[in-house]
Amino acid sequence: MTASYLNDSLGELAQTAVSLRDGDTVATVVFMDEPGEHHLVLERVGDDLRIQVRWFDDWASRGLYPVDQFDTVLETHGTVQEFVAVVTGALDNVLKEWGTKGYKVKWVKHSFPMKKYRLLAVH
Repeated sequence: MTASYLNDSLGELAQTAVSLRDGDTVATVVFMDEPGEHHLVLERVGDDLRIQVRWFDDWASRGLYPVDQFDTVLETHGTVQEFVAVVTGALDNVLKEWGTKGYKVKWVKHSFPMKKYRLLAVH
């Protein structure tokens, strides 16, 4: 999936991992493209996680496209623990490759989600 600097997708992903780990049952992460966007839709059922990736032809998250008109491009499942581990690993990799300053240069409007990263790293 492509992710534009126009949205804080990494920050949303980190927040979603924290909130699902802490008991939330539904979350969506937006990955904006230009045009269009993917939505990573996660539904927690106990410790299991239903995962769906939806494609919208324009920005549904900004009200420019109907939220009920999408193509499902992936459906799978896993556990909350697996999701948290994958997100934490991705954050580790981004931090190692770019550092906080390099990330800010690359993503312009968004800083590396350090507070959320630390919440994930301590568990």
